[in-house]
Amino acid sequence: MSSDPPHKPEAPARELSRSTEESLGELRAENASLRTQVDTLRQERVRLKEKLSEAEMQMTSLVNLCVASHRLHETFDRRALLDIIREIINNIVGSEELGIFELDAERSTLSLVHSMGIEPERFQSLPLGSGVIGHTALTGERFVASDGSGLAATGNESNLTACIPLRIGSRVWGVIAIFGMLPQKPRLKDEDRELFALLENQAGLVLAASEMDPDGNRS
Repeated sequence: MSSDPPHKPEAPARELSRSTEESLGELRAENASLRTQVDTLRQERVRLKEKLSEAEMQMTSLVNLCVASHRLHETFDRRALLDIIREIINNIVGSEELGIFELDAERSTLSLVHSMGIEPERFQSLPLGSGVIGHTALTGERFVASDGSGLAATGNESNLTACIPLRIGSRVWGVIAIFGMLPQKPRLKDEDRELFALLENQAGLVLAASEMDPDGNRS
């Protein structure tokens, strides 16, 4: 009586197990690769979102500068121009405490010609070179408190945030002094400095022009 050869399933089983493990390894590797790609896409999305936000901020800043420049040239009426400058600082910089001073070079004094949110009687007439405001008018150098220039503020200037010279070429027409900021904007931004540069170079010119009669003489 013949007997069948013994059955040996071990080899096919080992091959199946090895194949399964290889497939699982490939799936794990593919899964890891996909996770890496997803993480990369997420990082790229965050980067693009930040760039979009930055671009939107830059666009807003450019729009604000264009609007401010346009408004400065809307009229030659002195009172209207002073109101426009105040509104620009209110709406863009975010301050409701400011003074606009005109320099009388012959008398070496600064006279307050427009103000908001400060006590006018404390700033009616300031000596040229005195305090931060007088120093700005004397030197034509912009002052920003957060830059830590080391200038000594007088008692009336304790809350001074920025001081902007208003130029007519190399000559200083006057100064804008900005004091407290609104609660929702506790500090100045880069776009505020760009606006200060615009005011520095244009506001003095339009204010000086508003003082001239049609023949170009000071009224």
